[in-house]
Amino acid sequence: MRILQIIHDRERGGVQKLAAMIEDGLSSRRFAVETAYLYPHAGLPTLAKFVYVLRTARRIWRGDFDTLIAYQSSASILVGVVGWLAGCRLRVVHQTCTPGQMPRPLRLFDKLAGTLGLYTANIVNSAATWAEFARYPARYRRAMILIEHGLDAPAPTHNREAARRLFNLPLSQPILLNVGRLAAQKNQDVLIRALTCLPQAHLVLAGAGPKLDAMHTLAVTLGVDDRLHLLGALPAEDVADLYAAADLFVFPSTWETFGLAPVEAAMVGLPMVVADLAVLREVLRADGTEPVAFVAPHDTEGWISAIGKALAAAPAARTVAAFASNISRKYSRQRMIESYLSLFEAYARPDRREVAGLQTTAEEARP
Repeated sequence: MRILQIIHDRERGGVQKLAAMIEDGLSSRRFAVETAYLYPHAGLPTLAKFVYVLRTARRIWRGDFDTLIAYQSSASILVGVVGWLAGCRLRVVHQTCTPGQMPRPLRLFDKLAGTLGLYTANIVNSAATWAEFARYPARYRRAMILIEHGLDAPAPTHNREAARRLFNLPLSQPILLNVGRLAAQKNQDVLIRALTCLPQAHLVLAGAGPKLDAMHTLAVTLGVDDRLHLLGALPAEDVADLYAAADLFVFPSTWETFGLAPVEAAMVGLPMVVADLAVLREVLRADGTEPVAFVAPHDTEGWISAIGKALAAAPAARTVAAFASNISRKYSRQRMIESYLSLFEAYARPDRREVAGLQTTAEEARP
């Protein structure tokens, strides 16, 4: 089976990580997988975007692919329309953004494409995200299937002290860690503001994005720039070492469809304070004893209080170990790849009852 994956652009983030894991998992099963970017980078002018869309459309049209997989709404619409016209039988799209966060034109085109049946399979990665589409037309939701993300547990190569030395972090003061793009959605501003009332803590932001300069300016204005560490986008092995260096994972995102970074942190047993979002309550739920505190995204006082409490009373080692084990089992990469293989097998067979069974799974997962 020849598969083409299409991603919106090359900005490093959870979508790229998901696509890379799927490509690796399917390639190891002897699928021929290619991954392409709709745009070479973000911020292109409209005319340049149009040219790149035409190039990708031509690749789909001439490629004779058995399966197309799209991430993000712009790529999904292209795959749905051009893939259908090209006669590609299996057109898989992912909902990596909630409807309310999509630009209005893309939201309308996505709804139309799905309602017209141009998406063969419409993947959501959490029950909370599925619920966001509850008011969409039944014909749109008919193709929706729940496949939860899978990950490999990060494997730090340095212990706590060595990892702190590696990144030039203080050896004895509390380290708060956030991993994610520096963008409005991720809301790291609230963490910088909280630092003003957490005088011993240092904040590490591992990620790049359009708000980098604004983050630094805010820290200087508030007088906490000496305790803010902007490390930029890092390879996975460095992020794993940061988990080993940190005392607490902090994640104030204003919306998510899953939350790959908190799940990674959970897999290494890092206690955390995260935004009070339905999807994070779902994804980080383990056995009821998980070392996680939830705070409204923009409640600065709440973040100060929750972080202070978490640093003052670290959870027992057995609690974080159980948390890591439960989350690692729940979201294993192997489990995710097997779900995609089941999807492909179901659509390859003439008995459509298997497909209906996969779609019913998404319906039953609705909270």
